[in-house]
Amino acid sequence: MKKDNRIKILVADDHNLVRQGIVALLNVESDMEVIGEASDGIEAVRLAKKLNPDIVIMDLSMPNLNGLEATHQIKRDTSNVKVLILTQHENEEYVMQIIKAGASGYVLKTSVSDDLIKAIKEIQKGEKFFSPSISRMILDDYIKRTQGLHTENKAPELTHREKEVLQLIAEGSTNQEVAGKLFISVRTVEFHRANIMHKLQLNDLASLIKYTIQKGIVQINSIKENI
Repeated sequence: MKKDNRIKILVADDHNLVRQGIVALLNVESDMEVIGEASDGIEAVRLAKKLNPDIVIMDLSMPNLNGLEATHQIKRDTSNVKVLILTQHENEEYVMQIIKAGASGYVLKTSVSDDLIKAIKEIQKGEKFFSPSISRMILDDYIKRTQGLHTENKAPELTHREKEVLQLIAEGSTNQEVAGKLFISVRTVEFHRANIMHKLQLNDLASLIKYTIQKGIVQINSIKENI
């Protein structure tokens, strides 16, 4: 196949080994060409504008700008560029948010060897692609909605982990302290925090603390002087 006809791909992942593995996997394909690599969300947005790839393979948990917001910006500024999410997060809310952001597919890193090449080819044809477990999750959500279990005015639901992060942040813990208490990385805390703020439509820490008090998540006397 002529080089000009190859599917041009930008790979965005902050883990060098993961990114290099994806690039190596794609370079074996005669109809695909990796034209750029990004190690954070800001760089992914910049390179998407500069290189105009056919597809951006986007990790969700990245520094400086997470994959969700990077997808928003890429689809806003370069609508012709398709985004394929490649992540370890298998979460219904994340999937729904990323679909709303304009992504064309969602592949789990655990199934990358089976699904990635297939996903790229389907997306390039204008189709959507989701790992099987994600497809089942979307279908289950659709069934619940058609059965009337979801309503337009239903309060946003946080995952169990997000509730843990929310409570610790509201009580005054820093991202580093939250990470230590929950045995997760600081970057994962930042990712959960950004999603919490997005779901609750809050813009600052003061609003977040007010929300937790109103909902009875924390008590006033348990909050440190952090605002």
